[in-house]
Amino acid sequence: MKINYNVDNQAIDKHRSLEIISTMIAETSANIDRHSAKYFLLWGYTTVAVSLFEYLSQVNQWFMPHLLWVWFLIPAVGGIGTIILIRRQKRNSATVPKSYLDRSINAVWKVFGLSFIMIYIAALVYKADILFLASVFMGMGTAITGLICRHKVLNVAGFTGMGLSLFFPIRYMYIEDMGILCFIQQGSIISTYILYSDILWFALIFLVMMVIPGHKLQNRAKHLRNA
Repeated sequence: MKINYNVDNQAIDKHRSLEIISTMIAETSANIDRHSAKYFLLWGYTTVAVSLFEYLSQVNQWFMPHLLWVWFLIPAVGGIGTIILIRRQKRNSATVPKSYLDRSINAVWKVFGLSFIMIYIAALVYKADILFLASVFMGMGTAITGLICRHKVLNVAGFTGMGLSLFFPIRYMYIEDMGILCFIQQGSIISTYILYSDILWFALIFLVMMVIPGHKLQNRAKHLRNA
């Protein structure tokens, strides 16, 4: 009786390959839990804080007409904070070779980080809708990260953020384009709140998309350390 060793070897190789892929995904997911929470919290809280300040400033007419420049605090604070966190992480952690998935996720966020800067330029020069574009792009980055490493928290956060961003075109269509504000007394508190409701919604999106997942990742990292 002749045994087909080639078939057996192929089966072993496939099984081993699946094990390696599963291990790589698990390690990448664990790395996200350990290291990514602070980045999500940094960008999430910065965006929410700046958005709430902008909303209060618009409603109460503070610091006009230079108010819009406050939005640039988000990439400034987030970018500087990210550089500091990366340097601190390199100092405090041992040199560990990165997997292909780790490098892929880093590449994703480098591209989306650059896109975030381009969104600000587009908003300044071409009057693009910065709130809608920023929400969609950051939601895409979060969702892609979750899909790559099979991370349910990031999947839900990313796609939820993308879905909530549809509020902006709907708001434009029904409030600005169709002139719903014309039916409300001009200058009233209600009309003022509706006029600037998009800023509050933007803060809500980043709360759901980055702050809440950031705390969940932080809690998962604590469980990993205590395990």
